[in-house]
Amino acid sequence: QVKIPLIAAVNGPAVGAGCDLTCMCDIRIASEKAKFAESFIKVGIIPGDGGAWFLPRIIGISRASQMALTGQMIDAQTAQQWNLVSEVVEHDSLLTRANELAQQIANNPPQVIRATKRLLKLGQTMDLPELLDESARVQAKMHGTEDHIEAVNAFLEKRTPNFIGC
Repeated sequence: QVKIPLIAAVNGPAVGAGCDLTCMCDIRIASEKAKFAESFIKVGIIPGDGGAWFLPRIIGISRASQMALTGQMIDAQTAQQWNLVSEVVEHDSLLTRANELAQQIANNPPQVIRATKRLLKLGQTMDLPELLDESARVQAKMHGTEDHIEAVNAFLEKRTPNFIGC
């Protein structure tokens, strides 16, 4: 499992394994020219690259079934309506937007980024009491970091924090 956030910036067709790879990312944005299909059925095979696991968790079982059982291609706007992507942007600004998102993430404490990603993933399989216990354990650890102290000081001093990853 990748510990850092992954952003998919889809600028054209994400078909079959490409759609599955997109689903493996934490944040997915698309250009207006993007298209998505879970089209394995069209070539006589099954979604064997994780699509049967990822896609229903992202867009729901009914829509995932529709995509996988028909091989239907959907456009970027439909992908956004179905929550497959969080944003649709103009084609020429896709990488700029992806880089903006990456920078917004990178401006935060590295340990907290990794811990937050891990907790978001655990939250998909744990029940609430288990997740709250794990969150409390991780939160106690984060309170002891130099980056937490830096964040508090920067907030009080009304300046941008300088995180070092400790």
